[in-house]
Amino acid sequence: MGYPVLVISVPNLKEISAKDKFLWLNAKSWILAIFIPFVLLPWLGILYALLLYGGFLLLFSVLEFFDEDIADILIARSQIKTPSDAFYA
Repeated sequence: MGYPVLVISVPNLKEISAKDKFLWLNAKSWILAIFIPFVLLPWLGILYALLLYGGFLLLFSVLEFFDEDIADILIARSQIKTPSDAFYA
């Protein structure tokens, strides 16, 4: 006689909260890295806009190494319209 087989499926919570990444950055980081130099292109010129783009890619890759929600934090911070720097939950 054989032993009964029991299958248990447990969801991995880390995978639920993980963001999809393309070449080490999430979508919002790519959008910020492309959008800001593109907007500043008429004032900076093509060379400095490309250098700024590379700088943003480097900055976001280092920041996302420590916290993958950094782009969401920066976007939320820019949308807050209060003069206060202290926020309480």
